[in-house]
Amino acid sequence: MPMIVPVFLSLLAAAAPAPKSNLVIEACQVGDRQQFETTSCDISLHNTGDTPITISGAEAFYKWDSIAPGVVVPPHGAAYLKTTVSLRDRPGFAKHSFRFATSEPGLLAQRAVSVDGFVSTVLDQTVPTLAFGVVKASDGLASKELTLGSREVVDFRILGVESKPDYLDVTIGADGRSLRATLKKDAPWGLLHGLVVLKINAPQQPLARVEIEGNLIGEIAPNGNPFAFGLMRTNAKNEFLIRLTSASGKDFKIGSAKLDQVKGKVDVVPCVPAEKGCRMLRVLIDNKQQAGKLQGKILVDLPDFKRTLPIEVVGMLLPPEMKVHDLNKELEEKQAAAGTSSPVEAAPSGLNLKQEIRKVVENAEQVPPPGNGPLLRWAVANDAAVHGYIIYRADAESGPFLRVNKELIRSMGEPSSTSSNYQWRDTTAVSGRTYWYEIGMEKSSGEKAPLSAAQKVTAK
Repeated sequence: MPMIVPVFLSLLAAAAPAPKSNLVIEACQVGDRQQFETTSCDISLHNTGDTPITISGAEAFYKWDSIAPGVVVPPHGAAYLKTTVSLRDRPGFAKHSFRFATSEPGLLAQRAVSVDGFVSTVLDQTVPTLAFGVVKASDGLASKELTLGSREVVDFRILGVESKPDYLDVTIGADGRSLRATLKKDAPWGLLHGLVVLKINAPQQPLARVEIEGNLIGEIAPNGNPFAFGLMRTNAKNEFLIRLTSASGKDFKIGSAKLDQVKGKVDVVPCVPAEKGCRMLRVLIDNKQQAGKLQGKILVDLPDFKRTLPIEVVGMLLPPEMKVHDLNKELEEKQAAAGTSSPVEAAPSGLNLKQEIRKVVENAEQVPPPGNGPLLRWAVANDAAVHGYIIYRADAESGPFLRVNKELIRSMGEPSSTSSNYQWRDTTAVSGRTYWYEIGMEKSSGEKAPLSAAQKVTAK
């Protein structure tokens, strides 16, 4: 299940000037890609100084990505680091990070760079999810079903299961478009995060992902999962109590409890007042660790059940001199002082179906694309939240509609004060045949949504 994390804008009261580097690093742009596509990109390195700069120890953040181990950048010259990235990402903008060491001194010795792109999926669902919700292990095996669809693949089908979490049984329905997932008896207690990777019959994207979410409540459960530490200061004693209780009210043993990915100490103490089937975890956060967002787990060994219970934890650790601003509160105060509406009312809504889709007259200033097929024209007020447009075509008003433009029609990303005009010609249409067209949009988040109703056109 997604973690609820406070969002802060943090500023140091007085920041020291950053040292100047002779190494200029350019992030790689791979453009529009499909889920699970593998692509390569050369990171550009420029040396503006008079001495060579050695790059070494380069490594990828994701284990499925790779980068050349190193290179020497000559004085006043350039060199390149070849990367390979596997875009398993959710749809939307993706960033794959890499880091490496340089021969420059001090803080400049460790540098980072990213390969950026936009990921699309052939599925109609942006992030298909099997959401189990809160499940009690005592209620028996829980199952969830999901049906997938695609307006980009003729006769879309699920061909099989490429991979899945060990705690799930997954079967494909007889219709070839649905799947059913069932939690096994030995499924882990706690929050469920997983990924089912499916084989599908899309030439441009042979795999698709389905996310798993849920919270399996076992015999022993914490009073909060995830458990939020909130905002902590490094000059304070950051101590927390997490209550563990037995659903049956029976006493239980805790073999050990330790923090993972967060520095600190966990002690097991009695509940106060004493209560059968209850234990407490006293968590003390170590202030001598990197400031910023802390996110990890408490791993609780339960020998009576031969299980380890993970409790996810999250918080923000900041030094005392760092100021914290609540952006929502500041926006409300500014708008109240100016006499404007609330943030929800005042915030731009992005592109939605309420926005006007204007007809573009025949004498539009834009030069039409070459060819003789049907010419589609549309105008949008404020498409800043849109990454691109998709054209769907059908032989009947009732469908089925299938995508006909191979490449996304990229959004101009204009603000609400202007109108963005678009046109696209269907050069694959057969003269004399009647078609129905729909215009869809793919938002910057990767979400797909309709922009227009079906329009009837006869190809000349």
